[in-house]
Amino acid sequence: MVPAVKQRCRRKPGLLLCCGLLCALLGLWGCVNGEYIARQAIGQLGVLVRSVPIEQALASGTLSAEQTRKLSLIVEAREFARTELGLNVGWAFSLFHDTGGEPLAYNLSAAPQDSLVPRSWVFPIVGEIDYVGYFSRADAEQADAQLQQQGYDTMLRAVDAYSTLGWLPDPVHSPLLERADANLVEVVIHELAHNTVYVNGRSDFNESLATFIGRTGAVLFYERRGPDGEQTAELLRARYVDQDRVTAWFVELFETLQQYYDQDIPHDEKVAGREAVFQAARDRFVSEVQPQLSEPQRHQGWAWLPTNNAWILLNRRYNFDLDLFQAVYDPGGGDFRVLLETLRAAARSADPWAHLRKATPSGG
Repeated sequence: MVPAVKQRCRRKPGLLLCCGLLCALLGLWGCVNGEYIARQAIGQLGVLVRSVPIEQALASGTLSAEQTRKLSLIVEAREFARTELGLNVGWAFSLFHDTGGEPLAYNLSAAPQDSLVPRSWVFPIVGEIDYVGYFSRADAEQADAQLQQQGYDTMLRAVDAYSTLGWLPDPVHSPLLERADANLVEVVIHELAHNTVYVNGRSDFNESLATFIGRTGAVLFYERRGPDGEQTAELLRARYVDQDRVTAWFVELFETLQQYYDQDIPHDEKVAGREAVFQAARDRFVSEVQPQLSEPQRHQGWAWLPTNNAWILLNRRYNFDLDLFQAVYDPGGGDFRVLLETLRAAARSADPWAHLRKATPSGG
């Protein structure tokens, strides 16, 4: 598997082209938010300059045995995604970037305290998105504080992987290697899904689609490994059943909150009263959901769900209507290329969710 990468990565692929793309994008974005884009462009360029071909990292002797094993696993998952799933791999995950033990970057989400409408940011090319990224922790924390001062709930989190939608050679970042094997494979396939199907301005569609492809692809990856992989595939299937149970509880909470926020009552009263809605959900999770889970300890954090609309929207964004993707996938007999053809058609439509509903056997 490693030689397949070596053939394509004897040098940093297209670094001059990458610099040109960044400069071009900076020119496009300067009129929108020049300072922000300039700082992120410099951060992105720094990542690429510090990245090396994966085979060079593997041969360097600087990686631990565990890092070497996981980096080889990523190469295997990348090749599987290309050959078996038909995902657009391009340059992605062909380089290695050592962050020196620091987080790669930070994502910031926000929402009003009295509604479930996300704060969004608009940029050319990628369109409107429901979060914004920073390479500098200080910049991210400053933006977070400003949004909180404006009355928003916020969610700031470190990230260990992201997709530039195939525009740039997204490296493997060293913090990613801290994940467990199966989750590592899922993340790689998730990010490659973004390179394959993407709809401007539809974060919920893009992330939920990638969640489904990442989950389904990870199970297939281990199934194709034969008896040694089947145990992991079975473990993943059980974990996804647990996740779906948690998601069903979460959907009910989301709908309850929507009804609560839709009430014609003053802002301050809504904000003061929402804690009761959150606490009722926490109690129901502990009493009704946790006992049904095969691995309740993996989800125990939901018992301390924060009273925070940005947190709610973040989790919904990655887990919205996954059953719909399954209903589109199943009639194709497990053929990922059939699924991708339907997803690409949905991405070209005016309403990708409506298109998918019509594509199911029931027609919606």
